[in-house]
Amino acid sequence: MRAFLTSLAIQRRVVKALIIRETYTRYGRDNLGFAWLFGEFLIFALPVILMWHLIRGKYEHQLLVVPFVWSGYMPIMLFHHIGGHMLHPLKLNMSLLYHRNVTPFDVVASRLLVEILGNYGAAIFSFFLLFALGQIGWPYNLPLFFLGYFYMTWWCVSIGLVIGAYSERASILEKIWQPVSYMYLPVSGFFFLAAWLPSWLRSIAVTWMPAVPCYEMIRAGLFGPVVRFYYDIPQLSFILAAITLFGLLGLRDVRHHLINE
Repeated sequence: MRAFLTSLAIQRRVVKALIIRETYTRYGRDNLGFAWLFGEFLIFALPVILMWHLIRGKYEHQLLVVPFVWSGYMPIMLFHHIGGHMLHPLKLNMSLLYHRNVTPFDVVASRLLVEILGNYGAAIFSFFLLFALGQIGWPYNLPLFFLGYFYMTWWCVSIGLVIGAYSERASILEKIWQPVSYMYLPVSGFFFLAAWLPSWLRSIAVTWMPAVPCYEMIRAGLFGPVVRFYYDIPQLSFILAAITLFGLLGLRDVRHHLINE
């Protein structure tokens, strides 16, 4: 047990150091630096929210448009950022693997944590900004909202693990990721609720697209029982655990597929 705790402490320091390195490498020390995560919301998300508000009006199916779009946009940012930065994460950091204490999992975990912490920071910043402007109210059920965001994070992380592990095996994954990430947008649950779908399509969406029940929990926590929300937590947990295990198994022997160019 003592040896295990010592190893755990070493890996914790390794991941912390890799997070700092990844942050400086990606955002630099000049200009906005890490604060660009918040600037990105102001530049990209606010115009989208404003456009929806002008086109759709104040309400969409009896739901306020601004919190509806905000609750959809932040998870989309997390999904796209994780997916994009998990393509060839080890090939781009090959030199780190020459250190005995640095493992492929450490490199992947540090990249995932940078994206997660950045997204959470941007979500908190944007929420209180819109809350101060009177455009969004306090969540009706805060624990359920957090639970939904946790499951959404788990979904993005599981996909990130799969992309990180198998993009090192097949370069074609890099080619198909871009169109797949765009096709994900209309089916993810960003633009709709399960209650708005026909019953046969709702069953398919909630069962086979894990992002949909995640969105349902987020919006159930945000809006309350204004409409019926559909999610099955045990089923969702099983699906995400299976995807996560698939990604971790691929990461276990990924060193054999790395080629130092």
